[in-house]
Amino acid sequence: MARGTLTRRSVLTLGAAGLLLPRFGLADAVSANRRRFLFIHCAGGWDTTACFQPNFGSSEVEMEPDATQANVGGITFVDHASRPNVRAYFDRYAPQTCVINGIEVQSITHERCHRIMMTGSADGETDDWGAILAGESTEHHLLPYLVQSGTAFSAAHSRGVVRVGSAGQLSRLLDGSVLTEAEGQYPLPSAARLAQVDAFVRARMAAAAPKSPIASAATLALSDAESFARYAGQLAVTNTGGGCYQLEKNISSVWDVFSEGLARTALVKYSGWCSEGWDTHTQNERQSRHFDELFQMLGLALDDLATRPAIGGGSLADETVVIVLSEMGRTPRLTPVGGRDHWTFTSAMVIGAGVRGGQVVGGYDTSGFGAGCDFASGEVSVSGPGISAANFGATVLALGDVDPGEHEPILAVVG
Repeated sequence: MARGTLTRRSVLTLGAAGLLLPRFGLADAVSANRRRFLFIHCAGGWDTTACFQPNFGSSEVEMEPDATQANVGGITFVDHASRPNVRAYFDRYAPQTCVINGIEVQSITHERCHRIMMTGSADGETDDWGAILAGESTEHHLLPYLVQSGTAFSAAHSRGVVRVGSAGQLSRLLDGSVLTEAEGQYPLPSAARLAQVDAFVRARMAAAAPKSPIASAATLALSDAESFARYAGQLAVTNTGGGCYQLEKNISSVWDVFSEGLARTALVKYSGWCSEGWDTHTQNERQSRHFDELFQMLGLALDDLATRPAIGGGSLADETVVIVLSEMGRTPRLTPVGGRDHWTFTSAMVIGAGVRGGQVVGGYDTSGFGAGCDFASGEVSVSGPGISAANFGATVLALGDVDPGEHEPILAVVG
């Protein structure tokens, strides 16, 4: 099946196969295509037993001492006194949140797992979910896929990927400081010369504009560029620093860009509390600090999102989906040095517009392996297939009204 916006034929075909819910079709295509997506990558591999995987009572899964199983708003999770922000988040945002458990990534190396989790394939010529959603959008965006931080994968949709750069290189290119700071000290044109160039470009664009009230792509691009200029400096600042609370700043700058209609998708990397990293082969208690800060920052970001106006009216929260993931999980048992090694099963959260929240989809068996799942109900099923990274990605694409192709989406997630 060719990938693209869901058509009547593909809707009927999938519906006949039992792959689509009755509400997911042409009536919602416009609003779904306008959804914006933020991907938050928790780099290094998180310990699902510290949050998403309450395998209490299993002799093969070593759970954290003093941790308990809790359920808030339909979300079952691992509760612990050291992570009060996890419970606080679910107290507020469980109805908008779906947890997907037991996603298989089929590898234990960071780079390969990252690619599989983001693209559904280890093939180096595959676009990630953000690139596809941006590339298949029917709307114009100056920065279709904004990579604020982290690694994105692109092939067919490479032209739409805009990388801010680890040191704010994009903003430095726009304001010219990259030239003055370069080793060669290249002189910038004078202000008068820049004004002449600007006037020439505007005149040519005005002459090319159609004689109708509908703005041309060129006019839209100029308007978008002026909007982006207001946030260029902030993008640079929020992307250069590390340390605690950096995630909130990075997400806030993405909300700025989304509010202006400049991008459809964005990617932010989160390296844990004070950027210590999630790859905890020793001192596994660091996972607790990472999860507590992650959920604190996520709650603040969603509070902020609800106050942001969307470019077409209403709240930005009404058209934004947040995907929080890590490229792998960690082994069910601790190692002799108090850490956990790499594991081929992980979890993810999908939050916001179009998401059927207040539920956990999929699960883990008593050994810590991903369980089978009924994709229609989301419940664990002995006879159901396991959840692959490709199924997870197909679900995200379906939320954006993009044909998931050959991979089956988990329609229990689609509200």
